[in-house]
Amino acid sequence: MKKYLLLIEDEKLWEKFKSFTKKDINTEIMELIKEKVAKEVKNGK
Repeated sequence: MKKYLLLIEDEKLWEKFKSFTKKDINTEIMELIKEKVAKEVKNGK
């Protein structure tokens, strides 16, 4: 799997993201991507 770089310029947004993560950041991001893809598949995109 390829690595990626996450850049969030808004520090408040980054703190909010970190506050709701239950696992490591990589796992959380992969789950968000999977959810997004699943929604697009359901919507027929």
